Amino acid sequence: MKMLWKSAIAAGVVAASLSSAANAEEEKGFYVGGNAFYTQVFDADGTATVEAGGVLDGLPLLGDLLGGLLGGTSGSANFETSYDEDIGYGLTLGYKFTGPWRAEFEYRSQENDIDSVDSGVASFSSDSTLETTSMLGNLWYDFNMEEAIRPYVGFGLGMANVDTGSGDDDVVIGQLGAGVSWFLSPRLALDIGYRFAMADDPSYENGGTKVDSEYGSQSVMAGVRYNFFDAQYGVQDEDGDGVPDESDQCLGTPKGVQVDSVGCPLDGDNDGVADYLDKCPNTPAGAKVNAEGCSIDSDNDGVADDDDVCPNTPAGERVMSNGCAEQQSVVLRGVNFELDSAQLTVNAETILDSVATTLNDSPGFDVELQGHTDSTGSDSYNMNLSQNRAQSVKNYLSDQGVSSSRLTAKGYGETQPVASNETRAGRSENRRVELKVVGQDEGVMMEEEVYMPSDEEDEDPYNYMPEDEAADEEEAADEEMMEEEAAEEEAAEETSYDYDYDYEEESSTEEAAPAEEEESSSDAAEEAEDFDYIP
Repeated sequence: MKMLWKSAIAAGVVAASLSSAANAEEEKGFYVGGNAFYTQVFDADGTATVEAGGVLDGLPLLGDLLGGLLGGTSGSANFETSYDEDIGYGLTLGYKFTGPWRAEFEYRSQENDIDSVDSGVASFSSDSTLETTSMLGNLWYDFNMEEAIRPYVGFGLGMANVDTGSGDDDVVIGQLGAGVSWFLSPRLALDIGYRFAMADDPSYENGGTKVDSEYGSQSVMAGVRYNFFDAQYGVQDEDGDGVPDESDQCLGTPKGVQVDSVGCPLDGDNDGVADYLDKCPNTPAGAKVNAEGCSIDSDNDGVADDDDVCPNTPAGERVMSNGCAEQQSVVLRGVNFELDSAQLTVNAETILDSVATTLNDSPGFDVELQGHTDSTGSDSYNMNLSQNRAQSVKNYLSDQGVSSSRLTAKGYGETQPVASNETRAGRSENRRVELKVVGQDEGVMMEEEVYMPSDEEDEDPYNYMPEDEAADEEEAADEEMMEEEAAEEEAAEETSYDYDYDYEEESSTEEAAPAEEEESSSDAAEEAEDFDYIP
């Protein structure tokens, strides 16, 4: 029996080592089972040998047979043993791998009565019993893994102790098997199968008598198996969201969470954060959000980055609804004007409607509306044009309900460029209207410099142009140089704008006025490329 237990331990080690190869996926884990066997032991041929002086007494199976055959002396005799069919039992401990394989340790005990012993010359009945105790390591392969009924095949190898009552022997035993597992629930299965077993020839020695025999059997069995995991079969829905696992693109959804047709949690605002995790469920489409579904506010000023036109506000500063604080400014991109005038375009008025909304939503702030030009044209012309355009923006915002006491219009002409005036793109950047937050509203009208045209000038202040006669000789020389540069630029860049300068070298100060107007027209044509303001 010592050998048998050593082999049992070895079989257990093999099963454990196989189980360690399993990976962490769905259907896998340990199980236990109990089986009943109805076993037929095949008739076995054997040889009994009695040495000189051997004792036949105490051999319940062969004593009478050998005594009759050998006359109580030494010698040997051949015989065949017949066995009755009987019931035995078994216990199993197994491990189900991910996939079709199972490793199993099996303990089985079986008793079969010895019916008779026949030497060919004489036959004797017997009341002895053949007891077989075996321990095996089995490996089974299951079919139809997605079904409740799963056929299987496999084999086992181990040790058996065969005891006839006259002696016993530990032998190597192997078996082949097949069967069907029928899952009554994900954890409980019926097991019905067939086993065919063969062992090494057992040998017994007792009192100088040696018996060599054979062992083989076949069994039908029925049992139950309990899993410590849930078997997966039929339509699987592991997360219980109502979408089968084979169609579920978001496995593992928490219980009770509403999902769409492919098993993914609903995301009403399409911000990439599921509704059940979204603390800001109405985020505007396309907005960048954090892990909680709320719009990102990098400078922590209370205005989301997507709406913040001043994204680097210092910590703690009070801001307007567009995210701008005191001493911060933003270019009103898209606020353009008609050619050579301060008359707003239709698109500019649309942009300023949004600016007015921002200002009305931020009543505690005063702002300065700044007009800027490029360097084309005289200083005085640019200063006047920028002032008039800033005033035009103020007038429009006032008409939209913004208190004029909160607004200052100021022209800066060409004095604050933000890009080079040597290129068309740079000049386009320099022609702009900016909104600068200048302080907190204290209910006091701010002073501003407003250009007022004289009675002799155009009655429409938006179309005001300074008198050419007021330009001195230095301005005329500057205008002459700019006309030449504009002509060269037109030829080099092959622009679609038609400057059409008609300049004569000996022109008078009166003739300089149309040239200056044409220069301004060129400015206005480029100003159509101004910027967009996103409130």
